[in-house]
Amino acid sequence: MKDGVMAGNSKKNALPANMTIAEASEFFDAHSLLEFDGTEEVDVKFKLKKKHYIGINREIFKKVEAQARRQKVSAENLLESWIAEKVQ
Repeated sequence: MKDGVMAGNSKKNALPANMTIAEASEFFDAHSLLEFDGTEEVDVKFKLKKKHYIGINREIFKKVEAQARRQKVSAENLLESWIAEKVQ
């Protein structure tokens, strides 16, 4: 076995353990999960909702964020619900 690769097998035995986020990012820039035992390629299909982003004055947004925290929702969800109420 050399560098985690078994003879006659092009896959490595295990992913390196205990990597920092930076190390994992660098590692996966150079490697694919398909290089490791127990992994296989799959087809995943999903539909993303298209969104349109708008600019909001920073001071107003800070107030929205504070209100969202009090309501335990994201600022995006709070704004979306407020806008939906107004346009119905």
